[in-house]
Amino acid sequence: MLITKSSSECHVAVLAFPFSTHPGPLLNLVQRLAVEAPDVIFSFISTAKSNESLFSVPNPENIKPYPIWDGVPEGYVFARKPQEDINLFLKVAAKGFKLAMQAVEVETRRRIGWVMADAFLWFSSDMAEERGISWVPIWMSGGACSLSVHLYTDLIRETVGFSGKKFGVKYIYSL
Repeated sequence: MLITKSSSECHVAVLAFPFSTHPGPLLNLVQRLAVEAPDVIFSFISTAKSNESLFSVPNPENIKPYPIWDGVPEGYVFARKPQEDINLFLKVAAKGFKLAMQAVEVETRRRIGWVMADAFLWFSSDMAEERGISWVPIWMSGGACSLSVHLYTDLIRETVGFSGKKFGVKYIYSL
């Protein structure tokens, strides 16, 4: 099998966090890049459920979705805990993305030269470093206020709780 390395045959692995509003804006950016760079292959890697939703309409030919496991065991019954599905996904995500990247290189016959990843996928930095390629973290979800909410999630939960107000929050930075 021949895997090319030439810059005219670039291959970007796009690692999408498959929850909430994260994958949609990332795909939108990739669509715009794909139109401007038609010789670049974009392998959009996310869960099957997320990809089915996102790729229900036509996309540029140089963007192809690849599924990874969502981490939910067959027959699993959710306990209705907050973010349970996210936690299950994150337990298997790094391995799933790594295996998918290997598979897309074989299928496309192009070595991945860039990792573009949702900033939530912190391990993507290590994956790019291990491969000796560039890493482009993308934060597309709601701006500075959203970032602050994510940084202070534990404080918000401890202070406000899940099902109602325990006691007042006086101030959370950037909100």
